[in-house]
Amino acid sequence: MRKILVAIVALMTSLSAFAADIDLFFKGGVSISKFNVDESENRMGVAAGFGGKFHISNSRFFIMPELMYVQKGQENEVEFKEKNKAVIPCMYHMVELPVLFGAQFELPVKDMHFNVGAGPYIAYDFRFHEYNENMKVVRSTNSSKNAMKSLSHGDLGVAFAFEFHYKRLFVFYDYDLGLRDLTQNTSVLGQTLCHRNMRIGAGYTFPTLSIGKQRKKPQM
Repeated sequence: MRKILVAIVALMTSLSAFAADIDLFFKGGVSISKFNVDESENRMGVAAGFGGKFHISNSRFFIMPELMYVQKGQENEVEFKEKNKAVIPCMYHMVELPVLFGAQFELPVKDMHFNVGAGPYIAYDFRFHEYNENMKVVRSTNSSKNAMKSLSHGDLGVAFAFEFHYKRLFVFYDYDLGLRDLTQNTSVLGQTLCHRNMRIGAGYTFPTLSIGKQRKKPQM
C-alpha cells in the first residue's frame, strides 16, 4: 500500500511538469464483476476513489492516474470436476491504480463534453472473503473444497473509461480486462482464471488547477 501511494505521488509530480491544467476529482458507483470462465456469474459490489486529469498543453489529450477501492469477485460456485476443484462465491477488496491515456471532446451544448481513455492498471487485494452455501462469510483458510487459497492476490490488465461531463458533475463507465492468470499455474484448475469488472457511477470535478500558460480549448 505504501509503495502504491509513493508511486501515485511520484507520477503526479512528474506529470505536473508538462501539464497545463490539472482536474482533481472523486467518484464512486457500482462494481459488477466475474471471472473469465463461462460458469462464473456476476457479483455486485462497490467502487470509489479519486484521481487527477493532467491535460497536455494546448491539446485535447490527457493522462489520468486514479487510486480506487474496488470490490471484485464472482457469485456462484464453479466446479472443475476433472480436477476435483471448485471456485466458490468470493469477493476481493482491492486497491487499484489505473493510468489512462485519453482525449476530451467538446459537445455542441454549453458546459458539456465527454472523455474516452484506456491504459494499464495494477491492483492488489488487501482483504478476501469466501462464502459458503448459505452465502455467509467463511475464512479462506478453513475452506477444503476449493482452490481459492492458491490464487494470486495481485492483478494487472487493461482499463477502459468513458465519461460524460456537465459542468463539474460527471457519470462514468469503466471496464477492467484482467490479463493476469490468478491461478499462477494452469494446473491448479486446468485453465486460466482472470478478473472481468465493469463500474458505473458518478463523480465530481474540483475547480481546475492551472499551471503556467492557460490551456486553449481543443478544436473539434
